[in-house]
Amino acid sequence: MRLTLLAAVFLLAACTSTPEAAPETTQQAPTTVDQPAGTGPNCANANSSVVGKALGLRLQGQRETVDKAVTTCTYVGSGMPVEVRFTTNATPATVAGAKPEGAKPIEGFEDEAYEATAGGSETTQHTVGARRGRTLVEVRSPAGVEPSKKLITDLFSRIQQ
Repeated sequence: MRLTLLAAVFLLAACTSTPEAAPETTQQAPTTVDQPAGTGPNCANANSSVVGKALGLRLQGQRETVDKAVTTCTYVGSGMPVEVRFTTNATPATVAGAKPEGAKPIEGFEDEAYEATAGGSETTQHTVGARRGRTLVEVRSPAGVEPSKKLITDLFSRIQQ
């Protein structure tokens, strides 16, 4: 009986003790931001309707994340993922760092541009990137190079530089 009473007191004490607080972290996660259209490189200028129409894909929604100079727009749709990425204050060095392995230059398109293809016949993903001035726009989708170039041209006309 005495052992049972001691065990009960111990369990009660364990349940009512104050737990130690978890250490605080200072890591900042990318933020999701709503920005009005026409105020620069953002997902409001690259909404799912604009992107889907240019690429010939049915896209339903989008999510925007901002991490310093990079704004990434991710779209929901059937099949492979679609992503548009804006990088501000881009330089030729920025473009060189953004290119996927095996990327080929696209001559005569914007200030500089590249394209790359990855995956198999049913999972092909195309990446097309182009820099105009200090803005780099990259499109990653199952659509081909020409629809991606059309979208990039449209996006550059929508954003104020």
